Amino acid sequence: METCKPAPTPTAMGIKLCKDDYIKSVNPTLYKSMVGSLMYLTHTHPNIMYAVSLVSRFMENPRASHLQAAKRIL
Repeated sequence: METCKPAPTPTAMGIKLCKDDYIKSVNPTLYKSMVGSLMYLTHTHPNIMYAVSLVSRFMENPRASHLQAAKRIL
């Protein structure tokens, strides 16, 4: 993530995340760890609460699009 560009908002406008079975799945442990850390940060940064709640819905079976959305919050 050292070469990534900063985003002005934690989520993209009109983002629609869904449970697609045909999209590549990612490591659930990594995803849960990332979302858990973001949930901890919502206590001091309430402006990311909506974005974190959006990605936390998919902790059971995370896909690549969900991980990309979580990385955007970071």
